[in-house]
Amino acid sequence: MEIYREYMNGDRKATVTRIQRSWDRRFDVYEVAMYVNGKPIQRATLSDEPQADNLAEDFINGSNSGPTLLNEHLSNG
Repeated sequence: MEIYREYMNGDRKATVTRIQRSWDRRFDVYEVAMYVNGKPIQRATLSDEPQADNLAEDFINGSNSGPTLLNEHLSNG
C-alpha cells in the first residue's frame, strides 16, 4: 500500500492510495480517503485510477454529493 496522490483545499483533504492485490497490476484498487479538519469522514475503493482522482478532486472542491458534516448543512427552515 502506498499513497499515490494527495489533494488539499482549505479544511478538506483527500488521499488516493494504491492497494496491490496481486502481482498483476490489473487487480490493483485505489482507495480514496476523505477528511474534513483532519477527521476521516469517508473511504471509497475504486478499480480505476482516473475515477479515484476525480472523486478526490470533486471532494476537495465540494462538488460531489458525498456526506457532509452536520454543521456544514444550512437549511431555510
